[in-house]
Amino acid sequence: MDFPDLQAHLIDEAARFRAAVISAAPDAKVPSCPEWTAVDLLDHLAETYDHKTQSMRLMRRPREDDAISRPGGAVDRFDAALADLLAEFDDRGPESLSYTWYGPDQTTGFWIRRMAHETVVHRADAELAAGLPIGPVDSALALDGIDEMLMVMLSWGSKAYRDWAADSIAENDGLQVGVRAGSRSWTAIVSVAGIDIADGDAAGTAATVSGTPGEVLLWLWRRLPLDALPVESDRAAAAAFYDLVEEFAQ
Repeated sequence: MDFPDLQAHLIDEAARFRAAVISAAPDAKVPSCPEWTAVDLLDHLAETYDHKTQSMRLMRRPREDDAISRPGGAVDRFDAALADLLAEFDDRGPESLSYTWYGPDQTTGFWIRRMAHETVVHRADAELAAGLPIGPVDSALALDGIDEMLMVMLSWGSKAYRDWAADSIAENDGLQVGVRAGSRSWTAIVSVAGIDIADGDAAGTAATVSGTPGEVLLWLWRRLPLDALPVESDRAAAAAFYDLVEEFAQ
């Protein structure tokens, strides 16, 4: 997906997030993040936007004392943080250099993509907090988000941060699970070295999880329960993969 489309989706998803979260009671619990209230969720996304703005401005990982102090209530802080983030994207363009935590891509474009998908996931959280059904996710955006989760969070993350999830990965050594979303498919292959992602269906899969692109994206981010999607073959293998994904879906 190209960057103008990703940024357009970010703007749209941020508006949907804002509408949902302000329709919830401020102290409403977020079922998918039970330690948070609706206001906590609003502040979290605003602080996330500010953190990425500072990552671009400072060209390093922001420290605690780099946090942007904003006046007003939670909605005001969110609106200001989003405006600053979008202005930074517009001023820099996707090819400009930026600090990111993802070694292979140190550009502003990484943050455009990451923030589009971050906002989709938290829009779902906001809808759940408001007691609303989770709204649809654009299919092209969802497919891009699935690819990001599998290739960046799982494959690269399981190797770059290997010690963090080493026990969970070792417990699932040899696990192979297929993921199908619309016409696309991937296979996750777990070994003690990490998680590899093969394009398409691979021989030896213990289970295959399938759904619409939006459903699969939200399932991988654990905004849908384990049993929300159909599973071919070994449901226990799908459950093991679902639990393993939690290590990378914070």
